[in-house]
Amino acid sequence: MRQIVHGGNREKIAKDLGKDESELIDFSANINPLGISDVVLQAIKDATSKIVDYPNPNYPNLKQAIAKQFNVRMDDVFVGNGAVQLIFDVTSSLNLQNALVLSPTFGEYERAFNRLNMKVDHFVLSQDDDFKVDVDRLILKLKENSEIDLVCICNPNNPTGQVVPNNQMVKLANFCSKHNIWLVIDEAFMDLTTESDESFLRSLTEPLPVIVLRSATKFFAIPGLRLGFAITKNAEMKARMIEQQEPWSVNTFADAVGTVMYTDKDYINKTQKWFRKENAYLGAELRKIPQIHVFPSSTNYFLIKANSNQLREKLWGENIMIRSCKDYLGLDDSYFRIAVKSHQNNVSLIEKLKKVIAD
Repeated sequence: MRQIVHGGNREKIAKDLGKDESELIDFSANINPLGISDVVLQAIKDATSKIVDYPNPNYPNLKQAIAKQFNVRMDDVFVGNGAVQLIFDVTSSLNLQNALVLSPTFGEYERAFNRLNMKVDHFVLSQDDDFKVDVDRLILKLKENSEIDLVCICNPNNPTGQVVPNNQMVKLANFCSKHNIWLVIDEAFMDLTTESDESFLRSLTEPLPVIVLRSATKFFAIPGLRLGFAITKNAEMKARMIEQQEPWSVNTFADAVGTVMYTDKDYINKTQKWFRKENAYLGAELRKIPQIHVFPSSTNYFLIKANSNQLREKLWGENIMIRSCKDYLGLDDSYFRIAVKSHQNNVSLIEKLKKVIAD
């Protein structure tokens, strides 16, 4: 099993480089650069007095807020300590044998499957096709391997940034339903895409064997708080998740934040405005650098291929962190992921990139 090295470990990198954390600009983690909203911060402050008590293990207020936001029933919603925990909860509850994942994709899926001694097959995405997911070819792969009983799709995919259109995801979901295959759709970055209308949640109206994962971490800039949720209308999945989940899987602060975060329309609108502007800017500026190839992305990060496998280390010298993608299956040490940040930081990144590549 490949070792997974996640982005965002600014403390470790700063220590290794003998720098102060505040000196480093972190493009390795795909977090909203607007930071914590005033509404979220106030919710955290107000919840301080509640930490002497256990939170309600059913999380009714949190689930109601999520259900209202996504137009589903409260009993369709499950909450957890981040989307990663829910990946492990879902796979543990299903008790399946053979999984199919994209390649490259987020590594925690395969780690969860390996922990359960599941066999893992890979649907390899092609660089020549910009790592797009061809659903017809994916369905053909499922027909060729009839033992597969679980498909896990990251949409938009990490680290490639590609979104599977909703009509194609519906086609895949219907195929999986007819062939007794569970489908897990990880939409952790769907709120931060130019194609958020492609979310499968708007089509989740029937009790298909489908569960959709979401994360509050990226959009609301709370990676240290940890809050994720899953939505399904499948009765069997609901029963298994109820049996599988540990009590108090969400702490008091995350419970309070999740209850109010979607009410902060001003923050949401500012984030969407920032994202549309800076995604377009950074993508255009990166493509002007001839020594790197930039793959199309609909979300708040770009996958690039550089002519130097030392690009990350060179940028460390300029106080900039980017994510090496060498631990993703199908990629090597010439691939990197770069997050979209504030305009000032994006401008700085482009300047430093041009400098180190020219050296």
